[in-house]
Amino acid sequence: MTSVGRNILMCIAALALSAPAGAQTCPALQVRNPAGNYIVPGVKGDIPYSGDLALDAYVQRGSSPSIVVIHGGGWSSGSRIAHVGQILEALTRAGYNWFSLDYRLGGLARFEDSLADVRAALAFIRCHAADFRIDPNRLVLLGEDSGAQLAALLAAERPPGIIGGVLIGGFYDLRAVPAVSRDIGRDVLARGSPIERAAAPMPPLLVVHGGADNESPTEHARRYCSQIAQGGGRCQLLEVADASHRSENWWPSQWHYKRSMVEWLAALAREPALPHRPLGGIVRKDILYNPSATLALDAFLPPARAPVPAVIVVHGGGWEAGDKVTYVTPIFEPLARAGLAWFSIDYRLTPAFTHEDQLEDLRQAIRFVRAEHKRFNIDPARIILVGESASGQMVTHVATEDRSLAGVVSFYGVYDFNAMVTDASPRSLLVRLFRRTVLSDESRAELRRYSPLHRAHKDMPPVLLVNGTGERLWAQAQTFAERLTELSVSHEVIALEGAPHGMENWEGHPEWMVYKRRVVEWIRQVAGVQADRH
Repeated sequence: MTSVGRNILMCIAALALSAPAGAQTCPALQVRNPAGNYIVPGVKGDIPYSGDLALDAYVQRGSSPSIVVIHGGGWSSGSRIAHVGQILEALTRAGYNWFSLDYRLGGLARFEDSLADVRAALAFIRCHAADFRIDPNRLVLLGEDSGAQLAALLAAERPPGIIGGVLIGGFYDLRAVPAVSRDIGRDVLARGSPIERAAAPMPPLLVVHGGADNESPTEHARRYCSQIAQGGGRCQLLEVADASHRSENWWPSQWHYKRSMVEWLAALAREPALPHRPLGGIVRKDILYNPSATLALDAFLPPARAPVPAVIVVHGGGWEAGDKVTYVTPIFEPLARAGLAWFSIDYRLTPAFTHEDQLEDLRQAIRFVRAEHKRFNIDPARIILVGESASGQMVTHVATEDRSLAGVVSFYGVYDFNAMVTDASPRSLLVRLFRRTVLSDESRAELRRYSPLHRAHKDMPPVLLVNGTGERLWAQAQTFAERLTELSVSHEVIALEGAPHGMENWEGHPEWMVYKRRVVEWIRQVAGVQADRH
């Protein structure tokens, strides 16, 4: 039998087990975006697997287990490029293949629709195993947050090809979590609680959970693992000390979970993790911009004859978490498709470093991009900063001291530190950012010096403020906009009605994702890019 024939039989077998009744053939394999996901070079991007639902595929080694990544977002938001940037990088660098997928976002009450989509994606991956050059019987489920709940439920079904699962910050007993189960029927909560299925035969599982998770208590994860073990299954619990619910919010001191995850995957596969073999792509990874501090950036450089505008992207994370592929990944593709160069940077995080250290890192990144403008084919006179949340404060702060910037975009930033600081406790911004242990008049004066609301002046570059109206920082954005108006600073405000904090949480909501087009249009305008260059 030919390889084509074997592939067709594999498709039919996979779909018979997992696809809706009546499906008889594999959907065609179509890579709608060869440019990938703009996070990892070499990704085959936007592959439809069921209707409008799509996945991204990264295959670097045919014999390696392949990881099926299911994003979180509370069942109602997120996407295949949101919430999972650090996870995709960790898997890539460890030498694993991965598939990151979208699914329907109908809320917890509709989790079974989401679960059906994950089944369909799994069937699609297996029936196209020959095309992807992977082993269809060496697949591992990996979910985070609500995606971990979906992965746990699917693991309990023992679908063909699944040899294990990694659950990061999952929900295991929905009936005991009022924040997510409010107004949801008891029958739905019972069907959706992985702990109710823990007695079923399971593939080996690694459960990674934050020790300070106040959304899904660690005790739930512990009971879930214990019940699996009592049923004869293998479940290892990795509790990350002092870590919160979402793994993307974990601090650098807690990132050791990635190494532990890779080691567990190697033991599961019964082969050591192999070195990453970088694939070519349009994103250039890990360019050192500050060798002494080992700080790097990722860059997208569009093919162009003439120098193009450059956008320096700075991640948020409360000044203490995140990296260059955390929180900000939804903005990468819109900038790239608009023909803009972008540079997403790492910077040093608190409490190991002060806020002034962080601002100096940003200044150094700007100097580096300007100095290397010929290498990157960018126009040093057309540099725009983009920041979000904590880094919204950083980019607007730097805008008050660097008039040569072409513009600044701040998503839901902090503009007045004094409004955020009420004490000098160890976790307060006063201590973490400024290392002051007493809330005094002198401390208040320092907070004011670092607050864009009070630093703003009439000679600032143009500013674009982007904010959801459904979060507490919306008030700060309104106050800052009023101050910019008083100073006659050129500025605009994009207000997304009802949107929460975080552009990752806007994914899956067309009414909010209009910001992508509007932000790109504003950047092109301040950078002097002609409209016909779209």
